[in-house]
Amino acid sequence: MSKPEFDQYAQQYDRLMQEAIPDGLNEDGYFAEYKVALMAQRLSPARPRRILDFGCGAGRGLPFLAQYFPDAELWGYDVSPESLKIAAQRTPDARLFSDWDALGQTRFDAIIAANVFHHIPPDQRRQALEQCRGALADGGQMFLFEHNPYNPATRWVFERCPFDADAEMFSLSEALRLAGEAGFGHTQQGYTLFFPRPLAFLRGLEPMLKRLPLGAQYYVQMEK
Repeated sequence: MSKPEFDQYAQQYDRLMQEAIPDGLNEDGYFAEYKVALMAQRLSPARPRRILDFGCGAGRGLPFLAQYFPDAELWGYDVSPESLKIAAQRTPDARLFSDWDALGQTRFDAIIAANVFHHIPPDQRRQALEQCRGALADGGQMFLFEHNPYNPATRWVFERCPFDADAEMFSLSEALRLAGEAGFGHTQQGYTLFFPRPLAFLRGLEPMLKRLPLGAQYYVQMEK
């Protein structure tokens, strides 16, 4: 990953993200929780012993990982030391690090990368995905969540986020190609976030719509 440019946004990340999302779409922690909840559902009944939040940033997802996986050892990696300081306040028990080489021989049963890879330059994404695969235990699972570039609302918000100014979204088909090139085997995928807050009562239908390329985001589940 590139230099820790998110250091400059660490203290104001939450505020900037809130300002970029229209009131009708803004749900604070829902966007962070739904990814972890989907991951937990996809992994059940397995109980991962060690989980890595790759690109954890200020740690918005870590409290939900602790909630849904109370028995797991939580780790968080990010290139921004300033962001990790905030993450440490949110989840003091998580093991946080910014030097990938410090990982050594530690291996994880599951890795989640939530809206991280669009911040990685395209020519470095395969290498980053290979690093994640190398950090997985045999049979381990990785969950990649990304914005759907074909969703107009997603693109509208994306283009107004100051910390996404140098980022580049990529499609589900591109994510699947990268997964194969990085050496991952069995993959599953789907689109998510079809219904905004005013239509939240319809969210129970989303699993049935996962093949429709209309969701605001998508996921790829990869197995080592």
